[in-house]
Amino acid sequence: MPITKTSLVSCVKVKVGKDPKLVFKAVAQAMKLAHWEKYVKGRNIVLKVNVVWDKLYPSCTTTPMVIEGVIKTLLQKFPNAKITIVDTDTPGIMHAHYSFRNLGINYMAKKYGIKTVNLTNTSFRTVNLNGEKLKKFKVSKVLLDADTIITIPVMKTHSISTVSLSLKNQWGCIHDLRHNFHLYLAKAIGDVNNFYKKKVSFVVMDGLFGMEGKGPKNGKPVKVGFIFASPDRVALDTLVAQSMGFDPQKVDHITHCQNLKIGTMNYKIVGSKPPKMKFASPHDFQLTFWVEMFLRKLGPFYEKLFFQTNILYPLRLAARVYNDIWYYFIGSKNKDRMMKTDFGQMWQEYLNNAS
Repeated sequence: MPITKTSLVSCVKVKVGKDPKLVFKAVAQAMKLAHWEKYVKGRNIVLKVNVVWDKLYPSCTTTPMVIEGVIKTLLQKFPNAKITIVDTDTPGIMHAHYSFRNLGINYMAKKYGIKTVNLTNTSFRTVNLNGEKLKKFKVSKVLLDADTIITIPVMKTHSISTVSLSLKNQWGCIHDLRHNFHLYLAKAIGDVNNFYKKKVSFVVMDGLFGMEGKGPKNGKPVKVGFIFASPDRVALDTLVAQSMGFDPQKVDHITHCQNLKIGTMNYKIVGSKPPKMKFASPHDFQLTFWVEMFLRKLGPFYEKLFFQTNILYPLRLAARVYNDIWYYFIGSKNKDRMMKTDFGQMWQEYLNNAS
């Protein structure tokens, strides 16, 4: 039977200017148009952001302006809410607590008496997923205790999954070394989103910047200037993937999550007309992913040898060194270009005050 349900996705263009209040207003409008108050419940609200890199690289991580916009909107309705900003470490030796500090998010959070939490350093409970690929995994008690999780992803590409949007943002809720699921990424993304099907009840997409090409770190940043919001992760990712110039029907994890009834790819747009862009393909050669997938495809024995023994740490360290070198020679120039934009100058205010 064909899926007939249609989900609401709001799209709001941010007005030109250097005042962060312009972003706050756009976030509030996008959330209102998507009827956020119907879906955000309880006093304990967790904001799952993306701080996958501890270096400033617009388009790679969630901006403090959008996070603050969400916080301000929530506090108007729930002034006594407990709000926590979270993410976790990555296999490439990126530590979330350093990212919160280096990106100006800690400074912003302190203004509201809000904590930033590296989920890697919290207590965990092993849960049974009984998913297609994820049977058991460790879940932070911070996430388990939340009444509502709002996911705040970035608009970017990914060399394995094509796009990294709201569905992929729950990848950071997996504590164990999640790169071990790269060979069946779409099904693993489906499993983790199915587990959080009800708890992750709303999405606010940070589309101030976007990343094209070799995402999720080594791509090229572009200025976009839109905020998207929806209670449906599948619908929002479908619209945003199309805005980036990709066919969502060819993005395996989006279609798979629709098949799991996590959401629908049928959407109704409210607000601004969404952008129509043509992001560069993420599937060109990228050294770190090429090495990883080459080793994994050698067979079960070698996959276990390289990724489930002490040999793994030098590989993780090599990935970190590679990314640091890339940032020094290429990424920093892209960063400087983006920081000259109006959104970059907004971001700089947080960094200046945090120092």
